[in-house]
Amino acid sequence: MGLGTYLGYFVSQNGRGHVLGHVKDVGEDAQQIDKVRIYRTSARQFFHADDADVVGLLCITRALEGGESDIVSSHHIYNVLRKERPDVLKTLTEPIWYFDRKGEVSQGQEPFIRTSVFYMETGNNGRVFLKWDPYYVRSLTRYSDQGIIPSLSPAQIEAAEVLEETCQRESLHMILEVGDIQFLSNVHVLHSRTEYKDCAPPAARRHLMRLWLATPEEEGGWKLPFHDSAEKKRGGIQVDDTPPVAPLDAE
Repeated sequence: MGLGTYLGYFVSQNGRGHVLGHVKDVGEDAQQIDKVRIYRTSARQFFHADDADVVGLLCITRALEGGESDIVSSHHIYNVLRKERPDVLKTLTEPIWYFDRKGEVSQGQEPFIRTSVFYMETGNNGRVFLKWDPYYVRSLTRYSDQGIIPSLSPAQIEAAEVLEETCQRESLHMILEVGDIQFLSNVHVLHSRTEYKDCAPPAARRHLMRLWLATPEEEGGWKLPFHDSAEKKRGGIQVDDTPPVAPLDAE
């Protein structure tokens, strides 16, 4: 955590105020994507960006099989789509996408947000970036089935598939060894991980410690089109006045 303070300010990673996160399979059902955060399972994580300026990972224990990392430049993906599939890029820039909050909401907040996938930084000479996690899009059937929000259109389903396929094709594969640290800027880079299998007990399970860090505008952060862009501790998941805590293992 000390190293992280050189890059930003800790923000909460869940509704319980965890500023030190633990990427570890705690036995939750990955099929219940409307309730479960995938980092708490061994399931595959598709390409996504976390809700913070910077994400940091420290490998404590590797899995028996899998759990390997892939990263890709979001700007490069934008350029590839602009060249190869401008129709898909157009769909991804439209504010027609609903993202689940999975119950991690403050009093008075909607349980989902409506936005686009690709954004333009505010101000002059704005730069392109995106916010994306397909699990948070696909988990909303409990609302679309009731007619509260629209179901994904065929164009949106195709756009999500093409985005993932393009990321896989253009990505850099990485294997984090014990002691390795990875810091990624979420405005530049998407990341994913493969499904994994842990060693049988009593051997230790795969375990990565995680930080979400905010880099405010006044300290070089991007001017983001979000309500908290100018705040020191922007992004993250803050539920009401839940205080920050740093648990030493997964809870």
